[in-house]
Amino acid sequence: MILRRVAQHVQDQNWTAVAIDFVIVVVGVFLGIQLGNWNTARAEDARERLLLGELRAELVEAARQLTIKRNAYAQVGQSGEAALAFLDAGEPCTDDCWGPLVDFFHASQWQQVTVGRSTYDEMRRNGWPRDRDLVDAMEDYLRQADQFEAPLEQPPAYRSLARGLIPLAAHMPYWTNCFKLTDGEELYRGDCPAGVAPEVAAAGVQALAAHLDVHAALTEWAGFAAALSVSFDPLIAAAERAVALIDATLDA
Repeated sequence: MILRRVAQHVQDQNWTAVAIDFVIVVVGVFLGIQLGNWNTARAEDARERLLLGELRAELVEAARQLTIKRNAYAQVGQSGEAALAFLDAGEPCTDDCWGPLVDFFHASQWQQVTVGRSTYDEMRRNGWPRDRDLVDAMEDYLRQADQFEAPLEQPPAYRSLARGLIPLAAHMPYWTNCFKLTDGEELYRGDCPAGVAPEVAAAGVQALAAHLDVHAALTEWAGFAAALSVSFDPLIAAAERAVALIDATLDA
């Protein structure tokens, strides 16, 4: 329609009308481009907010899981200290060998620490988050997470050493009575009932005490686990800082 009208105005040499039609076309194209850019910007904003919501959920769950593992490693360190105290005392456990055996078993627990990155990586590929403070907070959080993941990729030497010396008869009672897994949270009971005869528990403790490598391996792992349980706090705090910045962005 507009082209036919312009052609007619040119044919009639109505240059004023031609100029008006030209302005109408330019303004129309400009408004169309602006509308397209506005729609694109709205779609990008909506997508970023959606991914921010997903990232927030991941961080909240990560903080929960990290808190659970911090508590678990604190128990591992405490059990390791108790088992080492028993070894250093150099006294036989006589009739009460189940308690020390459980300490040796608890001290062998190990959990990997992994942090999800897929949502954040997707956001960075698209130039999000656009809040620089949030990017810095996430980079700090992931940098700390890397420091946890690498040393915990493989179980400690003490784990297989101790579990190979503990009598097989004691394994199932331990997992049944002394270990509990609820919603991803591992709990290690210290007051669990004895699951084997006294002589079986005594044989296990004696085997652990007699092995030349147990003390050194347990010392290394118990010390690391105790320090690790404290080191979780800055990582959890980093996740919580990122959550707070996401909340500020979503509320803006």
